Amino acid sequence: MAREFGVTECEPATQGEAVLRKATKECGYRTEMAPFWTTAIIVLSCVFILYHLITSRFGMPPMFKHRAIHLGFILCLVWMYYPASKRSVQSRPSAVDMVLIVASIAVCGYTVFNVDAFALRGGVALQRDYYFGAVAILLVLEACRRVAGKGLLILAIVFLLYALFGRYIPGVLSHRGYTIQRVIYQMYLTTEGIYGLPIGIAATYLVLFIVFSSFLEKSGLGTLFNDVSLALGGRLVGGPAKVAVIGSGLVGMISGSAATNVATSGAFTIPLMKKIGYKPYFAGAIEAAASTGGQIMPPIMGTGAFIMAEFLGIPYISIAAAAIIPAVLYFAAVYFQVDLRARKIGLTGMAKEDIPDVKKTILRYGHMFLPIIILVVLLMQHFTPLYAAFYSILVTWVLSFLRKETRMGVDKLIPLAVSSARSCLSLSVAMANAGFVVAVLSMTGIGIILADNIVALSHGSLFVTLVLCMVVSIVLGMGLPTSACYIIAATIAVPILHEMQVPGLQAHFFVFYFACLSTVTPPVALASYVAAGMSGAGTNEVGWAAFKLALAGFIVPFFFIYAPAILLVADSAAVIAWAAISGLMGAALLSVAVEGFLFIPLPWILRVLFFGAALSLIAPGVHSDLIGFGLTAAAFAGTLFLRKREVSRRE
Repeated sequence: MAREFGVTECEPATQGEAVLRKATKECGYRTEMAPFWTTAIIVLSCVFILYHLITSRFGMPPMFKHRAIHLGFILCLVWMYYPASKRSVQSRPSAVDMVLIVASIAVCGYTVFNVDAFALRGGVALQRDYYFGAVAILLVLEACRRVAGKGLLILAIVFLLYALFGRYIPGVLSHRGYTIQRVIYQMYLTTEGIYGLPIGIAATYLVLFIVFSSFLEKSGLGTLFNDVSLALGGRLVGGPAKVAVIGSGLVGMISGSAATNVATSGAFTIPLMKKIGYKPYFAGAIEAAASTGGQIMPPIMGTGAFIMAEFLGIPYISIAAAAIIPAVLYFAAVYFQVDLRARKIGLTGMAKEDIPDVKKTILRYGHMFLPIIILVVLLMQHFTPLYAAFYSILVTWVLSFLRKETRMGVDKLIPLAVSSARSCLSLSVAMANAGFVVAVLSMTGIGIILADNIVALSHGSLFVTLVLCMVVSIVLGMGLPTSACYIIAATIAVPILHEMQVPGLQAHFFVFYFACLSTVTPPVALASYVAAGMSGAGTNEVGWAAFKLALAGFIVPFFFIYAPAILLVADSAAVIAWAAISGLMGAALLSVAVEGFLFIPLPWILRVLFFGAALSLIAPGVHSDLIGFGLTAAAFAGTLFLRKREVSRRE
């Protein structure tokens, strides 16, 4: 598609575009198409976005029909955008793509018009229902291959084959087995499978919030965040790295996509970090770790938070509120490590003349922050996310006309609709394929079997169970979109945690965090891969450095379980406040332990003391805090002694 359609989350108009297109399947779409197909995509994308805007305000069709209509749009756009292979024609859909477009329209149209008759038959399927169902399954799998990549495709196929042939597997994984007709019925004609909860969330909340994020980005809010970040951190020690941490946290509020954050923010911050003296691999790691944190930064938090709200049946604002302290701890730990590394290698900040005039930026774009405030207020007033998103979008558009720099006329709205629709493709396809996994888990009972066996394997130890659930979440997340990873991991791991009497909110947050952190967990770490491509460093170097920077994110989730005050689950505000304060102290000490520097390079024994102090302070509680303060005092005393001895030697 031509460049005039505007910058999208896969088109940062920087070096990041090429890296993203190489790193992610979802960005491998056709970019230069014949005029007819360009027009067709524009029209279809605009109709798709308008359909979701109108139905969010004035009411949706019945659930099954709405999900089928949504999937119909998605599949048609996938065949238009994504070629079957690199050798396929790039300027237009091929003959095979045209057949798939017709098949998608036929299947989704049949679904919409057959729902009522199917209900009148009492759920009895006709032979043609199975034919259309088989085609629907194949279409969703092929869309996954083109858009989401092999990881999720293989996982979906494995689960479908398990449903068919699980009876032949010996041992505890065996089940009674299902016919192909029964599998098709479950995947196509029920509210599990293709049209299950995952695609339902994509068809309702997520489209609206993707549009909202696109509106905010087009309005110049990203520029505001970048300039404010430069003003706050640019002149400090290691300034550009701190700008990356602050800026990625702010951008994450409206994006929630780790790879996209790396490509957009990193194109700006990584060269600055390298310029002042950070090694390329560490500059890339900083951006990867900070951008990953965008997925856990309220109020939008990527896509997983919406899914969590549906799973738990609680308001989305409650999820966003519970995420505040953990997100602050995560970014604080990254920030402290960046500061220590800068002091360790003797870096300085940016020159005053390189800092933008933040006052001018605020005057130009500051009013565009108001929609985020309105969104949060509406959610706090217990309006539905759909209602809040719709009116936040409307307010964003109206406010854009207050300044020439932010004005969004038709010339900007059309590219925005195109980019928003394209951003929905990989997410919706991933959700539809995740539905296969969820449905098979429900059919076969394998989720309960795994839960029982993992609990037995842990011998009743909650800590061992948590470690096993962490491994499951991270392994499933390697190469998968965060939303799909979270759905699958939650379906498997949360029942395990429930058996260990872990409450729902803590269990889901535990799984959600590790699903997000899979983007910086080697060997398959997508955010690190993109950052490596942009920094010119090795993927493994960047991956392991980002893993160290994100270490707090691997520790804090355990305290969701043992000390839920971090998630605002406590009897008093004082307990929550102290959990935040002690957690920040713990994050600072953890950074010292990981970086191995405080005034002077630290020997391993002091790093161990700082690490133990960090764990004790991050975990709220009187006894753990006392232990933490004791270890901190011992570690600081040792550090001061060594520093004094070092000074004496130099003299």
